[in-house]
Amino acid sequence: MRKLIAFITLLVGLAHAATTVPPQLISPAGSTAGQAIVSNGPSTAPGWAAVSAANLAPISANTLVGNKTGSSAAPTAVAIPSCSTANSALQWTSGTGPVCGTTFALTSGSLSQFAATTSAQLAGVLSDDTGTGAAVFGTSPSLTTPTIAGASLSGTFSGTPTFSGAVTFSSTVTPSQTAGIVGTTTNNNANSGSVGEYVTATGTGAPLTNNTSANGVSISLTAGDWDVDGVGMVDAAGGAIVSGVVYSIGTTSATLTTPRTALLANLVANGSAYLVCPTVRVSVSSTTTVYLVVQASFSSGTATGNGIIRARRVR
Repeated sequence: MRKLIAFITLLVGLAHAATTVPPQLISPAGSTAGQAIVSNGPSTAPGWAAVSAANLAPISANTLVGNKTGSSAAPTAVAIPSCSTANSALQWTSGTGPVCGTTFALTSGSLSQFAATTSAQLAGVLSDDTGTGAAVFGTSPSLTTPTIAGASLSGTFSGTPTFSGAVTFSSTVTPSQTAGIVGTTTNNNANSGSVGEYVTATGTGAPLTNNTSANGVSISLTAGDWDVDGVGMVDAAGGAIVSGVVYSIGTTSATLTTPRTALLANLVANGSAYLVCPTVRVSVSSTTTVYLVVQASFSSGTATGNGIIRARRVR
């Protein structure tokens, strides 16, 4: 009887095993590589299927399955830090995983979100800039040798502009103020090359020959447009009586030009004749010497030619 009971128990166990072990474990027919036997619930036999993320057990909030190490390893749950404030973003660091960065620039932000930028750094990223040096803003700017093309001074000037170097305008400047261009308010001189530059010289005396032109005094003018005038001088000595003098200003040495100033009259012995020379325009493209030329008529004794010459740059 005992043997019969043991045999029945064995049959029941075999029958139970036959109903709980999936047949796919015995025969993989119908499967593909990478599939696993997935349960279809208590009332349906399990079957071969691909395992998707939806089949995984739930994991903690704000985590993902991955490998945050610096080498090959089995995937684990990787915590994701809270990173939802302005200017923040996730940043992946090898061997550490995701961290939250809070200093990222936004396309909706202004340049103030970046570190301080120098003028040279700004120029390095511009493609249509002109000039060199520091950036210039509206209040008390300092400009070095600027060239202003097509300028029209039609605004309101609330102060006195100060020019520390030559100013070049490549077109007509039209001031709209009735007060005009403000001049200097102290006893200084215009810079070399600037409008208003002043050049003057006084002669030291040149011996004259009767009715022969000589240079009483000269000055050197740089390229530009100048108004030049002066005073011609003749001083007689040794009993000489001067009967006539002629003065002119020009760019040819010891040569009278027009216009000129002349005096035809007998002076007293050892007399002097000082006359103003007419203003002439001297427009030159390179540095040029300008002469005040003196000529005198006298019959005996000696005479000396001299003069004062003055030039003002008009443009």
